[in-house]
Amino acid sequence: MREEARRLLDNPDVVLISGYARLPDTVAGRHQYERLGVVLAVERSTGRVVAADTTLITELGREFFRVLVEGLSIYDDLAEMVHRVQTRYAGQSGAALCTALRRCLESGLQLRAAPHRPEGERP
Repeated sequence: MREEARRLLDNPDVVLISGYARLPDTVAGRHQYERLGVVLAVERSTGRVVAADTTLITELGREFFRVLVEGLSIYDDLAEMVHRVQTRYAGQSGAALCTALRRCLESGLQLRAAPHRPEGERP
């Protein structure tokens, strides 16, 4: 993972966005985490998701989520991204996963409206 993280950090166009949602009481991981998180590494210029992660407990769940969203654009494919997660992830945390994703996408859309500053430049 270190090489991938370095690749992302070396690209000044990539930003990290996140969103969180409460887990239902019936979910196994609820005792460990009260909230489910979604984190996306996004190319600011295109909105393309270049890496994704979530705090789902199982590796398979996290990998499945990555496959559903990576490569899509938060600008152009927003509805498709949410639809994929809603229709393909049927786990008990599905509603929380969709809510966390939507909140993450809202943060990403705010990036599009904000002026982009070159790395190191301050407001």
